[in-house]
Formats: sequence, C-alpha cells, structure tokens
Amino acid sequence: MSVLEIIAERGLGTAALKKHPGLRTALTRIEKSGSTRAERERIASIVELCFEYDRERDPEEKENILRTLEEISSNEPLELPKESLEEWHERLRASDSAYAAADEAALRKTAAFLKRYFSLRSKAGLSTQAEVARKSGLSRSYIAVIESGEHAPQQKTLQKLAKAFGVDVSELL
Repeated sequence: MSVLEIIAERGLGTAALKKHPGLRTALTRIEKSGSTRAERERIASIVELCFEYDRERDPEEKENILRTLEEISSNEPLELPKESLEEWHERLRASDSAYAAADEAALRKTAAFLKRYFSLRSKAGLSTQAEVARKSGLSRSYIAVIESGEHAPQQKTLQKLAKAFGVDVSELL
C-alpha cells in the first residue's frame, strides 16, 4: 500500500475510499510518478485535502472534498463552463423559484443594511470613505467594497464601523 493510500485511508476512512475506487488507483499512480514539481504539488494538495476531510463535519462539504480529490488525482483537464457567472445566476433565478426567493431576500437584506449604514455614517459626520476608513481602522478600498454592497461585513468589521459611527453594533444590523 502506498503512503498516499495510507493517508487517504486514515483521513477519508475505509468506507469512503471504497466508494471511490478510482481514487485509490490514481493515488498509487501519482505516488509512483511524483518526480516533477507539479506532481509533488498535487501530492501535497491531496494530503492536505485528506486531513481537511477528517476535520470537516458537514456531510456536503465532505462530498465536495471527495469530488475535488477525484479531480486532482485523475489529472484530466476539466471542462470549463461555457456561461459566465452572471448568465448562470440569471438562468438559476429563472428556473428555480427557491433560489430566486433567496436571492431577493439577500438583496433586500443588503439594501436595508446599506440604508442604515449610510444614515449612521451621515449622522457621524463622516462624508468620505477615507474618513470612515481612518476612524474605523479599515482600508478605504474595503470601505468601498462594503458601500457598493459587494460584501457583507463580518462581526469584527461591524464592531469597528459601529465604533467609528459612535453607535451600538445592533444599530447596523
């Protein structure tokens, strides 16, 4: 048994490895041909994913890790999508009402946050992104990303913004 097979068996478990027989064969092949830099990098990625699989608790994420392991170990070119992310998003919105509803809810949540954000920013007397950045300790470019609605800030960022605006975090939420 190869070292990669042992690592995979320990990280993934015997049952998961049995469900993916091609993975075991590919691991043996990779280990034998591991002389190039690219092969060594693939081996390192496989080992890292095996350990990540072992730590992961979400069954869906475990399946994603297994799928990634199979793709890396097969070393076959992946077919790239023919549609852009925007096209995929619009197609999914049109064909899946649950996705469309969740997307609408996310857009409403973002709009509500931005409305509160700009109101509090104005009340705090901060007229530019640079002023918000300086007072909050965040970068101006990150403030721009938040203000464009491209990114929802994490709790730590919300705390910094609330402090800069002189309000409680709950007022931003």
